[in-house]
Amino acid sequence: MTTIYSKFKKYGIYAMILGTFAACQKSKFAEINTNPEKLPIIQPEGQFLDAVVQIHSGDFEYFYDFYRTIMPFTESIVANGGNSANFISDNTGNANNRYGYYYTRIGNDLTNVVKLIEAMPADEQAKRKHQVAIAQILNIYYAWYVSDINGSIPYSEAFQARYTGNFTPKYDTQEQLYTLWDSELKAISAVLSDNSVPQVSYGANDLYYGGNSAKWLKCANTLRLKIASRLSKVAPDKFKSIATEVLAAGNLFESNSDDLKLLAGDKFTQGGNWNPAGFHASKSLLDFMLATGDPRLRVFYQKNDYSKENFDSAVAQGALPANAVFNPNQYVGSFSSPDAVSANPGYFRTRKIKNGQGKDQTLDTVSLIQYRLFQPEYVYKDAVGQGHATFPLLTFADLCFLRAEMAAKGIAGSDAQGWYYQGIEASIRNYDQMASDARLGDYTPLTDAEIAAYKTKPGVAYDPANAEGLIASQAFLNYFKTPNEAWAILKRLGMPNATTPLALEVMKANGVVQVIPRRASLNVANETNVNAANNKAALDEMAQNPDFGEGPSDIFGRVWWDKK
Repeated sequence: MTTIYSKFKKYGIYAMILGTFAACQKSKFAEINTNPEKLPIIQPEGQFLDAVVQIHSGDFEYFYDFYRTIMPFTESIVANGGNSANFISDNTGNANNRYGYYYTRIGNDLTNVVKLIEAMPADEQAKRKHQVAIAQILNIYYAWYVSDINGSIPYSEAFQARYTGNFTPKYDTQEQLYTLWDSELKAISAVLSDNSVPQVSYGANDLYYGGNSAKWLKCANTLRLKIASRLSKVAPDKFKSIATEVLAAGNLFESNSDDLKLLAGDKFTQGGNWNPAGFHASKSLLDFMLATGDPRLRVFYQKNDYSKENFDSAVAQGALPANAVFNPNQYVGSFSSPDAVSANPGYFRTRKIKNGQGKDQTLDTVSLIQYRLFQPEYVYKDAVGQGHATFPLLTFADLCFLRAEMAAKGIAGSDAQGWYYQGIEASIRNYDQMASDARLGDYTPLTDAEIAAYKTKPGVAYDPANAEGLIASQAFLNYFKTPNEAWAILKRLGMPNATTPLALEVMKANGVVQVIPRRASLNVANETNVNAANNKAALDEMAQNPDFGEGPSDIFGRVWWDKK
């Protein structure tokens, strides 16, 4: 990934891709996606590149799904002023943007890659088998991401209208999808392992691995294991069987250099919909990270505004009482529970002072999230950011924590402690690199001593008697930048919770414990929709699940994998 990024930076290609390409090619791709006769004018490499860019261009997903929905109810962040009594129901109406992204662009692009290659002469197809396999990996990943909170989706017959005339694709059940994805990834692994014919590479059009098939082979196997982990409640024997097979075969991620992640250009997240301003640190996460000396604390959250200089100015200007005592700790989290917010009305109080230039400055007591981790272009101390956003999809740290969990539970593999500590180090180093690339304001780089010290702290040091809680706590922290996975681990493991080393707050509103949503509000096609019959059949089938809830719009209902 470093090589790809350097090349784009050196020659300015990345700016062209995300600017000129996105603007000038949009109309061409729209024409192609409605006119099959135009398809041959686009090459597989261009369709693949567009799919990658589209996967990470979802600013509405960040605005609605992450900042205002998933991250607050998983206690990763807190809304400005504190969570209201109705903060969950009030903020889920515009969520689930991933569904539209997949069916309007991403899935079409990746299907077109395959179809373009299938239309080539046999000898050319033989040289592009790896390209097909790589496109299929991304398609599986994103389809899995969509199904994760939607359940049954069109997949096996989707995106075929221009090729077969099928405008009414069936919905595959989630149970069918998990079987199909496992089979497909196993076959893909075999294809990528075969180097008997020299292969055409995506090269610079692959923004993840530069067309390196060996990296994609590791990705396919790691993704296969990650998808299988969702079966831990609903089909534990199948999970164990897949895990045992994958670990025996090997060729999995071995270090952070194998991560499936995009390092974007320095203008990629500019604009309002990426804006993370106003969201604060949650008390549960911040307090745990502060107590354990977690180096990721300064990557996740900003210090509050009460430096010694600002504190002294506030006292001198009467904004604080003369007998106020300076607190050198500038990391302060906020309650996630609406009742706790109501019981502490002054917690979000701000004060105004005049700074050294005579300008008004607002002092915030509660730590804000690190804006530039999510939007590197954010203006910090009157300077526009020049950093680069990182978009992780699947990482070595993810794999380490999953392998630690499997070993601790006796599912597959061994050395839970070793994998646990590897996961911690991989995660911390990943976030340190993200901080460096994003050019966080006033960031202090990581030291090896910090990692070594962190592993010894109570609540972090490995204890076989509390292995599951420790592993879940660290995996959850690792998923700060991938909110769907933080949500998924809460649903799959029921941890972290109020009794784990990372103790989440019990959220209450008017004395009633607030449970987190389990899925998206599902789309109900109107009767004029050409695929209404298949949509209804899918919803009716999902409703047979006793955990489905009170109808398609019930976000507290469950999809197949999320068994009680």
